[in-house]
Amino acid sequence: MIKRLVIVLLSIALLVSVAQAQDEGQVVEVAAADGLTLVGDYYAAGDEPAPAVLLMHMYGSQRSAWRPIIPTLIEAGYAVLAVDLRGFGDTGGDEDFEAAQGDVQTWLDWLRQQPGVRADAVSIMGASVGANLALVGCANDEGCVTVIALSPGLDFYDVMPETAVAEGLRRRAVMLVASHGDTVSAEGVRQMTASARGEINTRIFAGVAHGTNLFSSRRVYSRLLNMMVTWLDEQTPEPEA
Repeated sequence: MIKRLVIVLLSIALLVSVAQAQDEGQVVEVAAADGLTLVGDYYAAGDEPAPAVLLMHMYGSQRSAWRPIIPTLIEAGYAVLAVDLRGFGDTGGDEDFEAAQGDVQTWLDWLRQQPGVRADAVSIMGASVGANLALVGCANDEGCVTVIALSPGLDFYDVMPETAVAEGLRRRAVMLVASHGDTVSAEGVRQMTASARGEINTRIFAGVAHGTNLFSSRRVYSRLLNMMVTWLDEQTPEPEA
């Protein structure tokens, strides 16, 4: 009886340890073009190569802001890489959003080199200035599948994504999300939707929540999360036979 109890307790401890490791992810460090060490958390989706999503936070935030949705993305079969932008979190350094546009490509390249990632199925999700970086970064990378942009704007810290949406992403699909009362983002989303030439899914929610703060609203959270996963599923190509 005691032996069985010990085995059960050890099994529970192992499961808790695995769950904690999955919650925390694997901390990764990658050198940017200028030598700055970029830091992120990588979450594998399983043993087989899977589609992947790069997550970029909003201004004044850090990669942990994405934790509410990471378990759902993993459960849906996506590997996840949540990163700290330069000047924020563990990445540190100085704020430099021009250089940060190049960092997006650095992270995309890193993701595609991972054995647990399908190189042909990498997408980006961003919030606020991270959304602007996601739109510009995906437009600059022909292999990027799609973008989900939460609360983007026409000009956040000189990162201006309208041309990226209208031209660079004209043959790809983009999902743009904002709150009605978040007027800068809402107007930006409407203008980018009007100038877009590719497939656009636009959703304007009630309220004033901005970026990853959209996840704080119970009324919005589940609907938005389901929308995002469905969008990724629809846009991600089937694996080659």
